[in-house]
Amino acid sequence: MTLSRYTELPHLVDANAGIEAVWASVSRNEGSYRVLPDGRCDIILRFALKASPIRDLTPIVTGPTTGYYDVPLKPGAAFVGVRLRPGHFQRILGLEPIRLHGDALIGAAALGQWPDLAALCEPASDQQELAGRLVRFVRKRDAESDFEVAPLSRDIISALHASGGRLRIAELAAMHGVSERTARRILLHATGLTPKAFAAIIQFHRALRLLRDHRLSPADAAFEAGFADQSHMTRVFRRLGGFSPARLPDVTLVTISD
Repeated sequence: MTLSRYTELPHLVDANAGIEAVWASVSRNEGSYRVLPDGRCDIILRFALKASPIRDLTPIVTGPTTGYYDVPLKPGAAFVGVRLRPGHFQRILGLEPIRLHGDALIGAAALGQWPDLAALCEPASDQQELAGRLVRFVRKRDAESDFEVAPLSRDIISALHASGGRLRIAELAAMHGVSERTARRILLHATGLTPKAFAAIIQFHRALRLLRDHRLSPADAAFEAGFADQSHMTRVFRRLGGFSPARLPDVTLVTISD
């Protein structure tokens, strides 16, 4: 089965193992694909969808980013990936996400860091088989890991999501009975991003959905998402997405949960 453009496979999600989303995409035309920052890390397999079985796969592990970037594509360029929940990157891959901030390990660099990724790159019949391999890879590493995701980390991240990114670090710290310094350290350790950067990404995605899914005007979306005004939201959109909220392009909004 060939999955087109960007498709999420919700039946493969496993929150207990740290899997927030399983996705696949295929490019039909030459061009580029804009990746928006989502505060997450992904494990990805890249290949050219020419014939079955699929061969010559390249593993990619992406770190958290604070800005958009464009991926050049050729017809048939295909990807299958798993997006990890915040806090689970170190449990699954044994590496603090901040060490891959704004970066990615591709091909030999990824295999040098995680040799067992090589088993994911064996020929496969289709994208569904690759998605299943990725899920089993994450589940196996989750079961074998001795790194525990702190419940307080989950609670703070969940509270920040529930607020749409509007809670300040002082409010998060007070809610959970810890100092600002501790709350800041917990978020940085779990996401690889500063609390301010992580909150801005959550707020950006909420505003995007208000504009695209709920058809709010830019002024109303700015108010609902908690921006000071429409100009403030426009500056954030240009910094994180490279576009204006008044001229929303056809971008993919991925699933990010609390």
